[in-house]
This record gives sequence, structure tokens and C-alpha cells, in this order.
Amino acid sequence: MTTATRGEAEKKHRLSPGSLWAAMGAYAILIGVLAAKHEMWRDEVRAFSVATTASSWGALLADLHHEGHPIVWYAILRAGYSITHSTLVLPLAALTIGMVTAYLILRYAPFPVWLRLLALFGPFMGYELTVVSRNYGIGVLMMIIACIAYKVRSERPLYLGIALALLANTSVHGAAASLLLAAFWLTDVFRDDRRKRTLAPLSILALLLVVAGAAFAFWTAHPSSDMSWGFSISSLDYGKVAGAIFSDPGKSLLGFHDANIVAAGELPWGKIGLDPSIASRILVDAALAWLFWSLRGSWRAIVAIALACIGFAIVFRNIYTGGLRHEGILLFLIFSICWMTVTDSTVGSAVPARDIALGLLPLFALQTAALPMVAFRVLKYPESDSKAFAQLVDANPKYQNAILMAEPDYMGEAFHYYLRNPVFMARQGDFEPRVYFDKGVRRRQDMTLGQFVDVADSLSCARKVPVLIAIGYKDFAAKRAGQGTLAYKPSRFLWSESDWIRLHTMQPGNVPIATLPLAATDESYQIFEVSPITNGTCELK
Repeated sequence: MTTATRGEAEKKHRLSPGSLWAAMGAYAILIGVLAAKHEMWRDEVRAFSVATTASSWGALLADLHHEGHPIVWYAILRAGYSITHSTLVLPLAALTIGMVTAYLILRYAPFPVWLRLLALFGPFMGYELTVVSRNYGIGVLMMIIACIAYKVRSERPLYLGIALALLANTSVHGAAASLLLAAFWLTDVFRDDRRKRTLAPLSILALLLVVAGAAFAFWTAHPSSDMSWGFSISSLDYGKVAGAIFSDPGKSLLGFHDANIVAAGELPWGKIGLDPSIASRILVDAALAWLFWSLRGSWRAIVAIALACIGFAIVFRNIYTGGLRHEGILLFLIFSICWMTVTDSTVGSAVPARDIALGLLPLFALQTAALPMVAFRVLKYPESDSKAFAQLVDANPKYQNAILMAEPDYMGEAFHYYLRNPVFMARQGDFEPRVYFDKGVRRRQDMTLGQFVDVADSLSCARKVPVLIAIGYKDFAAKRAGQGTLAYKPSRFLWSESDWIRLHTMQPGNVPIATLPLAATDESYQIFEVSPITNGTCELK
């Protein structure tokens, strides 16, 4: 294809300035409205606490072995907070990254306008990867930058190498994506018109940079040996791996609460009598089959997308069950592979760009159809009760210096975003901004309600301040005796009827001082108060 023809193809999909900024304005309104309603929950605040409380950059890097994530997102938060000293850095960083990603997709993606809009106006770019302040949105941004750099990989290979190395250090999923995209790039050696430039020293250096970036990411994210959620390759169930590879993609890629790459689990299947898991599985299978058929002229794209699906299926079925945010990474990895394939189509590929866009249509149309349901849930239900708890504390001068405790203890990690009150981690026996999920060296695995109340009672007496405790087990309100299992097994919380009655008799009217709204996550809780004991002394139990 001639340069003139290539330029005409690019102009065909270019948005006018007015249309571009109109789309950006609509997108800004969407994520702005959802962000205004969004309540910070523990995983968002945990990363912020880790990034901002580390004593040095070296300490932060060492601390990431307890987190399971590489450094890029933490570096952004730490740098931003060092300049502003404001917790608003957390949501503003995520929203800014989302806006930049949206602009680049609208401005540079070689797809029809309708596909670019579908890519933005869905649960992934509309909420999970932008409003939710996690490290996955920056990964999508680096994928999009890599797609733009892919076009000039022969002349400026370091641009693409740097983008992929940074992508690797956004998340473990991003590290896997960076290696796959680098391998896609390396297949240029099979093309006569690209082989020489792909094997040029600068291109080899760029590819080595990607490998080094991925190695550094896996090293920093590799959990220390005492982490309870640590994973070893030797523990892989190879039968499950084989099942994930050879079973249908819709089943293999299914995550938490029927999460999948088209967000079909969010659609109201129950109202028409369909099982969400089965419906989602069928839709994902059909959408991927249609995409593969559309890409039948590009073996590189088919192999790359197949490897992406297999890799993520292995992770989801054997290591870490995916949520919508992880599924979104896979969807935009597929989007990126197709973008690079379209880029190659301008220099003679057998797959027309229009066919690739139509191949992506079911994937992105389905996820866009789910956006109203996700937006409705976000606007109706809080993501966490952390903000409502903060409002309760701020509204009562009595609680200005109150100590805060939570059970499950990791719910207390979210308190730091909204409140300056000290948070005591009862299972660890210290004031810490986050929980250490070790195997029992630092953190008590089992705890009873009696032990928990004893700690609160001792703290209240010793500090002469109220202790507010948040209990987040759904059965706690209705059952006087029971057991709760924490998200990170094998930790448990047990309560007997006598301890349940003891806690309630400490409260005015024998009821919690507050029962906070039902949250969309597991961060809904009741609030109890333990007041100071004025006679005698007490020790921390």
C-alpha cells in the first residue's frame, strides 16, 4: 500500500476536533459522576498507605513483596503525595490516567468511531479501570501507548520497548501482557520486509529492555515466603491447567461473581430466567469465535489472542480468580493485539481493518450494554461503608480521638483515607495502616469475639478514649453464636452467645450505635462503642 493510500486510510477514521472533544466531555461526565459517588475501599487505600508511609523509596521497593504488585502505581501515588500532601492524589491519579487513555484511543485508534466509543463507554473504562483507583488503569494506558509506538517500531524501537517495560511494572497481568506483545513484535522476523530492522541492535536492545522490565516486575511482586497468599509454580494443579486450556474460553475465563471479558455477568439474566454463568459463558465463546473468524487472515493475531486467553485462564483457574478489573486487562490486551494488526494492515496485511473492527464488535457491544447496570449499582449502593463510618465519627465530637478497630481486620485499611483517627489491628497487636497477610508469625489467624472485645476494652482504658469497632460479618447481627471465615484463609473469627451478649450490653439500648448501609462489596458493618473504664488499671490483652 502506498504512503498516500495509507494516509487516506488513517484520515478515514480520524475524528474532527469538535467530535473528539464532545466525546471527551461525555466521557468526563460519566466517570466524574461515578467518581463523585464512589467510596474508597480497602484495596484502593492499602496501596496508597503502602506508597505514602514507606520510609524511603528503597523501603517501598522492599515492601512490595508483601503486596504482590510491581512499583509503577505506587511510585505515582508516592510522588503525587509528596507534592500535594493530599489524599485526593489517589482518585485524581486514576481519573487523570483514564482521561489520557480515553483521549489516546479516540485520537489514535485505527478503528471506526463507533468502536472507539464502545471501548470507552463500558464498565471497564467507564468504572473499573478509572473510577476504581487501582493499578490496572495505568496498565491499559501503557498498552495504548505501546500500540501508538508500534507504528514507528522500526525507526524508534526504544519507544515501544520503554512502553512495554513500564506496562510490565503496572501489575503481574501487565507483565504477562508486555511479554506477549513483545513476542508479537518479534514475529516481524518472519517477514522479509521487517526482518532486518527487527534484528537491528537498537531493536534487540528494546526487546531486552522489555524482558528486563518483566523480570524486575516479577521479582518485586514475588511474595515473601511468609505470605499466606503466596503461590509457587510447583503447586500448580496440571489437571486444572489442562482443563483451562481445552475447555471452552467462556468457562475458563469466568471470574468472581460471573465476571468475564464482556461484563455479561452484570446483565439482568435472572429476570428472564437464565443462569448468569451459563449465559456469560456462551456469549464469551461466541464473541471470541467471531473474532477469530474475522482474524483468519492473520495467524499472528490468532495465536497471540489464543495465548492471551490461555494464559489468563490458567491464572484465573489456578492462581487468582479474576474480577472485572482483571478481565478488563485481558479485553484491552485483545484490543491492543487487534490495533497492532490493523497497523500492519496499512502495509499489506491480508486482514482488512474493517473486518477486524467488526470482529471486535460483539466483545465491546456486550460490555457497553452492561454499563447501565454497573452505573445503577454504583449510584445505589456504596462500594464500602468506610465513608459512612467517617461521617459518623466526624459528626460526633466525642469520637474526635477515638481508636478504630475492625473485624475482619483488613476492613480497617480503608479508614485511613477518610479519617485521621488511629486504627488498631487487633490480630497484629499494633497501630498499622495495613494488614500483613502472613502465615501466623505477625498476625493471629484465629480470634474470638471475647479476645477482640478485651483488646478494645484495654485500649479504651489505657488511652482514656472510646474505641469504635466495626464488625463486618453478615451473620453477626442475626446469630448470637457463629463463625466467620476471612477472605485470606485459614483465618477465622468465632463468637459465642456469652461474648455476643457482653458486647451488646456495653451499648446504649443493647444495640449497635450504628448499622451502616448495605455495600456492594463485603465492606458492610455494624459499629459498636467500647468506652473508657475509669476505675482501676488495665493492660493490653
